[in-house]
Amino acid sequence: MVIPHHSQRELLQRALASAQGWPVFLVDDSPAGLPPQAKPTVHRLLRTAGSSGFAAACNAGLEAAQQAGFQWALLLNDDACLQPGCLEALLAAAGAHPDARALGPVLLDEQGQVESAGIRLHEHSGRIRLQQTVPRKIQAVHALSGACLLLESSQRFDERFHFGFEDLELCRRLRRRGHSVLLVPSARCVHRGGGTVPHRSREASRRALHGHLLLVGERPWRRPLVLAMALGQVLREGGPPERLLGLWQGWRDARKG
Repeated sequence: MVIPHHSQRELLQRALASAQGWPVFLVDDSPAGLPPQAKPTVHRLLRTAGSSGFAAACNAGLEAAQQAGFQWALLLNDDACLQPGCLEALLAAAGAHPDARALGPVLLDEQGQVESAGIRLHEHSGRIRLQQTVPRKIQAVHALSGACLLLESSQRFDERFHFGFEDLELCRRLRRRGHSVLLVPSARCVHRGGGTVPHRSREASRRALHGHLLLVGERPWRRPLVLAMALGQVLREGGPPERLLGLWQGWRDARKG
């Protein structure tokens, strides 16, 4: 299991507790590093340069898991918490579907409501929607959230995606290679979204637009459409106004490449 950690130590303890009994590769990507007294006992603790990003931190953990001889690695956000039997169900599904390269659970919020049962990507418009209807059996989906995602340890994220949309890019890449991306409805994980970066913040808007443009903005005509969708979301959610600055920064970041 690979757990990238940035800042939320209290949530990290909950994630680690839910992973008890499994070998954990904890990737410390926090700005200053975990202090000695806060370092948990795990299979292996890795340290990045600090704030290197979710994709890079996950890749470091996947590399370590692969080198240790593990075929599969579960990526688990430090703001996520496995429910009993989650990893067992994912591994069983991986064994039953040899064409699958990414498998994920139903994500629940802290009130037990469905946050995501897979992600739908509209290739023409670039529109992205979280699916919230849980199927009765294992189902192929366009993409899955990296908050809790079972991958072959040989897979790697595109590190141009600093925070966000790296999971969609990897799932799309796998599907284009003819592999399956599967939602396993019997597997459940609680996710406290925004544990690292609050959803309705300038930085979250910046990262989201940057990642979305990297994902689908290879066609110039699609970029204004993606920006319009982001603006619409900010307006629907009532701001705050600083998120508009975040969108401008995300647009600028994407233009820089």
